[in-house]
Amino acid sequence: MAQGQFEYFQMRCFVAVAEELSFRRAAARLNMTQPPLSRQIKILEERVNLRLLERSNKRVRLTSAGESFYQSAVDIIQRSEHAVLNARQAERGETGHIALGFVPSAAFKFMPLIAQRMAVEMPLVSLSPIEMMGYEVIQAQRSGRIDLGLTRMENARGEIERTRVIHEPFVLAIPKSHPLAEKNDLSISDFDGEPYISFTKDRGGYLKETLNALFYACKITPDTRLEASQTHAVISFVNHGLGFALVPKSAQVIQMADTVYRDIDLPTEFRSDMYLVSKSGTSSVVIDGVKELIHDVLSQFREPDRTLGTDLK
Repeated sequence: MAQGQFEYFQMRCFVAVAEELSFRRAAARLNMTQPPLSRQIKILEERVNLRLLERSNKRVRLTSAGESFYQSAVDIIQRSEHAVLNARQAERGETGHIALGFVPSAAFKFMPLIAQRMAVEMPLVSLSPIEMMGYEVIQAQRSGRIDLGLTRMENARGEIERTRVIHEPFVLAIPKSHPLAEKNDLSISDFDGEPYISFTKDRGGYLKETLNALFYACKITPDTRLEASQTHAVISFVNHGLGFALVPKSAQVIQMADTVYRDIDLPTEFRSDMYLVSKSGTSSVVIDGVKELIHDVLSQFREPDRTLGTDLK
C-alpha cells in the first residue's frame, strides 16, 4: 500500500490507545493482545509518515500531530458508523424520502392523517406533500417528480398503477336559510330545478362528471348558477346562499356559519372515489411501506360498494 494510505482498523487501534493512554487497556478494549496492537500503530505511523504517540515504560502520550490526527480519526469513525447505520435503516425501510402529490380535496382530512401516522410510525422517512390538480398528479408520476400520488382520476393508463383507497358517499351542502334545509328524508328529486353550485369541467372534472351522471340517472336538472374548481370554493358559494351542492363526505370538516350538511339517499353506484397511484416498476422498501400505511389510514373512509357487496381494494 502506498505511503499515506491506512486502514479503518488501524484508526480504531490508534483511537483506543489515544483515549486510554495505555496499550494494555487499549488492547483489552479491542479484545486483542498488545503485540499486534503495537504493530498496527507502527504501521499507521509509517504510512502517514508522522509520529503520533510518544511511548515510555511509564506512560503513553499524544504528540501534537497525534492530537490533530485523533480528532479527525474520531470524526471519520463516527461518520462511518453513522453511514452503516443509515444503510441498515434504509434496507429496513426506516429512512428515506417520499414526494407525495395530492389533489386539493385530500388536504381536508386524508393528507393530515397520513402525515400524522408517518410522523409516529416512520419518523426517519421525510415526507414532501405537493398539492396538485388530478392531471398534474399523473404527469408528475410519469416524469418521476413524485413517488406516489392521490388523485380522483380513474382513467390513468400505461405505466401508472392505481388502487382505489377512498370510496365515500356524497353529502348535501345547503344554505341554512334554504326551505329544504329542515326537511326530513331528503331526496335528490327535491332539488330538480333548484339553484346549484357545480364543479368546473377543467379542474374539477371527475366530480362534475360523476354528479352529472347522477342527475341524469335520477332524471333531474338542477339550475346551475355557478361553477368552482375547488371544494372549499363550492361550499363558500353555498354559504352565501347561492345554491346547494353535493360534496364528498370528508369535506364536512369545512365548517361555515350559514352552511349545513345533510345526508341524502343516493344510488349506491355514485360515490366519491380517490386513487393511490404509482409508476410501474418503482417499488422500494420505503415506497411499499408508505403505500401500506396509506391503505391502512384511509381504510376508514372506504365504504363498502353495495353493488358488489364488498370493499374495493
